[in-house]
Amino acid sequence: MTAKNEKIEGLLGDYIAQGAVGASLAFALDGAPVETATAGVADRAAGTPVKPGDLFKIGSCTKTYVAAALVRLAEDGKVDLDAPAAGWFPDLPGGEKISVRQLVNHRSGLPEFEYDLPMDPSRVWAPMDMVDVAFKVGGQKAPGGLAVYNNTGYVLAGLLIEKIAAMPLGAYVRKVVLEPLGLRDTWSPATEPYPAERVVRGYYHRPPPAPGASTELAAGGEMWRMEGVLPYSNELQDSSETFHYSGGYGCGDMIATPADLVAFMRGLFAGKVVSPRWFQAMFGNRAPVSFPGTRMRETGAGLFQSSYGDRAFYGHQGSIPGYVCVMQHDPESGLTIAMASNVGSGNRLSFQASGLHEVVDKAIRAILD
Repeated sequence: MTAKNEKIEGLLGDYIAQGAVGASLAFALDGAPVETATAGVADRAAGTPVKPGDLFKIGSCTKTYVAAALVRLAEDGKVDLDAPAAGWFPDLPGGEKISVRQLVNHRSGLPEFEYDLPMDPSRVWAPMDMVDVAFKVGGQKAPGGLAVYNNTGYVLAGLLIEKIAAMPLGAYVRKVVLEPLGLRDTWSPATEPYPAERVVRGYYHRPPPAPGASTELAAGGEMWRMEGVLPYSNELQDSSETFHYSGGYGCGDMIATPADLVAFMRGLFAGKVVSPRWFQAMFGNRAPVSFPGTRMRETGAGLFQSSYGDRAFYGHQGSIPGYVCVMQHDPESGLTIAMASNVGSGNRLSFQASGLHEVVDKAIRAILD
């Protein structure tokens, strides 16, 4: 164990002591091997410690893989990123004005479904069912305006990939992203078999709201509909089966080890998934964003510029009931880092939802010191 790894294990231990359950953090500098540190437990009932090979739900970090897969189709001449989405979705309202690129850069203007999707563990979602929910709750805007975080576009991007590649989304991501990079600890459970026994249990904090408390996300309101699934409680509750993977699909279904997340980000920035010229379709032309409760400052396609450790990093963060994840790369220092935790909350401002970001800050400083 290196001194840096030992120090990071101490940071993770402090994180667990503050109320987290389990955590895994991986990092690599330039061409150095990936190192992983872990702490806490993967299963509270069994007391099983977290191991480097344990899988975590990575939530919206899935979007980077899907965006890369879409850009790979463009590089191969199979789709024009500036073509209207209506070419694949003729019934999509306003689809003739929404470009394929805008499906994955949060500038499509499409309505959002995440906050209105029931957390029903028995419900298997067809992708277009989620799009239908989005249009039922409304909120569509003109495309090309301010970047507004949007899952609906990624569901459509996943379907578009399936239409063009003539295979399930997970199979195509495996073909053009995972296999070329040698990633053996990453799966897309919504569309392919996966080793369920290796996924850590997730734990959710859903305390009773204070009387008269705001329901706005920016003020600590709950972002998921948990009624009838988990009651209010000040204690952590097992949320591993509250949300079927199909409800994540192209916007949040994937599972991985942090070491694989690091290897993915390194490979992506090294031009091993899409060529450097086409990588600019993801990395370049970023637009400013303001997403409450996040570190995100600018958005490309599947990549955000975020502030960590007083530096500009590029990558993604994700959360899904009971899990939080972040994966980041700094082109200047060559540091790639990823952390996953099996505790979460619908309140983005809570420790359970946001506490790991401070751990990443401290880990970056320790690594680059």
